[in-house]
Amino acid sequence: MTCADAPHQLTTADEVESIVGRPAPMITLKQISALDEGCRAVLARSPIAAVGYRDADGASRTTFLGGAPGFVRVHSATRISFTLDGDAQGAISFFFLLPGVGEVLRVNGSVAKRKGERIFADVTEAYVHCAQAILRSRLWQPRDPAGPSAAPGGDGPLCRPGVADFLAAAPFLALSTWDPAGGSDTSPRGDREAVARILDGRTLVIPDRKGNKRADTLHNLLQDDRLSFAALVPGRDEVLHVRGRGAITVDPAHLEPLALRGKPPHAALLVTVEDAEITANNAVVDAQPWNPGVDRGPVPDLLAVAGKHVAANSATAAGGAFLLKAVPGATRLLRRVMDRTYRSGLRKEGYDEPPR
Repeated sequence: MTCADAPHQLTTADEVESIVGRPAPMITLKQISALDEGCRAVLARSPIAAVGYRDADGASRTTFLGGAPGFVRVHSATRISFTLDGDAQGAISFFFLLPGVGEVLRVNGSVAKRKGERIFADVTEAYVHCAQAILRSRLWQPRDPAGPSAAPGGDGPLCRPGVADFLAAAPFLALSTWDPAGGSDTSPRGDREAVARILDGRTLVIPDRKGNKRADTLHNLLQDDRLSFAALVPGRDEVLHVRGRGAITVDPAHLEPLALRGKPPHAALLVTVEDAEITANNAVVDAQPWNPGVDRGPVPDLLAVAGKHVAANSATAAGGAFLLKAVPGATRLLRRVMDRTYRSGLRKEGYDEPPR
């Protein structure tokens, strides 16, 4: 059975919002349309990023690029360039990682041109994404190698050597989707153990646990079911690349096995896999994100970056925007409040000991 044939699917925006809800105004106020000083500081310090794009044949691709801080060049507030082993076309999306940090910087835009080895992209939006995916996955904590997993039933891409074992050990992935208007979104996903569970050789399921309620991924899949993702195992240099088609399910038969302490996710992505491949990734090798011996120097406080975005977008100096601009130590206070909020949210999801 393919995703298109599966029962209990969500097929409209109203159905998605009835399950996920709508984002609070503070979430949308974090979004800006050009790279400010805070964004540039993140790009200058980030050694690795996830990127989602479509190639010249229209195939969806997600991978990790970088290797050293400053691998992305900022040419203006709305143009960046980078090197990529692939021919990216049209919409493109990123999230930039700072090793040891929970929040990520997301940047969306479109490919403008290619010049030699470098791809130039025009930026249309940037915003700071919350830390929940990284906290759920304990991304920055290498773990002991997992034992072999059970072989998937049937045949298909997920039966290829090493794929099932990799997925069983991977707590984190970057998931890319697109919309018909030409936009792209690459979102971090994390879970306590395996972030994606294999159902058979051609099908897997990814829990959609509570977050900031933007639900960009879900809204995109309602209009274009093509997706791709790149999965990581902390401490390993390889990346698992998967592409296929996704549907949103609320079928208890899929949600209940994903429950934590009896609390299932509100929805899940059911993915029909068209291709799956494990490859070495030079960005992961060179960035050494799990090497505590790398001196990374001071890194930007992403909550402070987000606070400035909220302040800049606020029409009146009220609430959080006023505090962030006027009260000494407001950023430290915001960090303490957000850390408590993260832990409370994770506990409500069923984590008996919320990841740090």
